[in-house]
Amino acid sequence: MTAKRQLVALLAAALTVGSASADPAAWRIAGSDGGEIVLLGSMHLLRADDYPLPAAIDGLVERAETIVMEVDFDDVDLAAQQRFILEKALLPQGTELAQVIDAELYGILEQDAAEAGIDLKLLTRFEPWFLALSMLEIGMRKLGFESERGIEQYVLGLSRGDGKEILGLETMEFQIGIFDAMTPELQRAFLAQTLTELEEAETTMNAMTDAWSAGELERLSDELLGSFDEFPGLYDTLVTERNAKWAGSLEGMLDDGKRYLVVVGALHLVGTDSVIDLMTARGHTVERLH
Repeated sequence: MTAKRQLVALLAAALTVGSASADPAAWRIAGSDGGEIVLLGSMHLLRADDYPLPAAIDGLVERAETIVMEVDFDDVDLAAQQRFILEKALLPQGTELAQVIDAELYGILEQDAAEAGIDLKLLTRFEPWFLALSMLEIGMRKLGFESERGIEQYVLGLSRGDGKEILGLETMEFQIGIFDAMTPELQRAFLAQTLTELEEAETTMNAMTDAWSAGELERLSDELLGSFDEFPGLYDTLVTERNAKWAGSLEGMLDDGKRYLVVVGALHLVGTDSVIDLMTARGHTVERLH
């Protein structure tokens, strides 16, 4: 996997062909009074063909008393969320997209949007980061990868049926704020890179899926955690800084005697400064489950 294809992988594994015989990547940390945290590496996007998922996931959900995800999807007001995103994504009054990106990039975006059945003129009031995420979602859906089939939604369905408590490590507003805080220069680079990588997204996602379904996330860690020189600070903001915050929150869960299943993007559980590394550095024994 080249550096040019890392951004799609980062977004898919950080903010997919399932094998029922494989074990997903999961780790256990023992707490006090019989409590525990089980960390499950997730793929946010999956295809219909990726089902059925490994039976081990059902077992992890059944064992847990409380489910923790990056965002509490069980308590999301979709209408309010959409209003917030649109508010954050709008360019300043009187400014249009063609004024903040160069003509070449605008032409590429216009062509890609047209091929996706979208009239770019309807989106000219939005910031480049919003266009990048929108084109990424559209591109993934064309390949069959959908968030509705991701691990979080599957776990959420099982948990609702059992009446389990569901918590979030952060809010959707916080996640959107990461992209909205990008500088104009970084937003332009982000959009350009996303459009470039979508040309080879199927190969990237297939490799990610194979590694996830085999429980071998480390197999891709070198490629996933490679150079992001074109996006200075983005990896730190999307992964490293969030991992550090999550480690503190997880440590607080170990003392209440409850059994938690924590479902986060697979990229957060591999490589240097991963949640696994951070919890180990805090003195906890982290056991890989098989």
